[in-house]
Amino acid sequence: MDEFGARLAKIRDDAGLTQTALARKIEVSQSAISQMEAGERKPSFDMLRQLADALGVTPAYLLGEELEELSEEEQAHFRQYRSLPEEAREELRTFAAFLRTKHSK
Repeated sequence: MDEFGARLAKIRDDAGLTQTALARKIEVSQSAISQMEAGERKPSFDMLRQLADALGVTPAYLLGEELEELSEEEQAHFRQYRSLPEEAREELRTFAAFLRTKHSK
């Protein structure tokens, strides 16, 4: 597995997606995702953008740019958040505000 493939697999896993689910989101075969993760295939620029959109990250992040000053755990939470539909994001923001209020006393 090459660096890009390992990163793609980790981000996909953090987003809670199987190879098949990711493939369906971007309308490619599961084997195409498997080949990219194994380093046997490189994505085109358009494919890279589709992968990033489906995973809720930027193409730059998918290629290796790190989020600043976040731990691995925080990065995983961030990727999971970005993969949620807007309604779920709003629920999470509301719950986070509740927790901040509850624990600030």
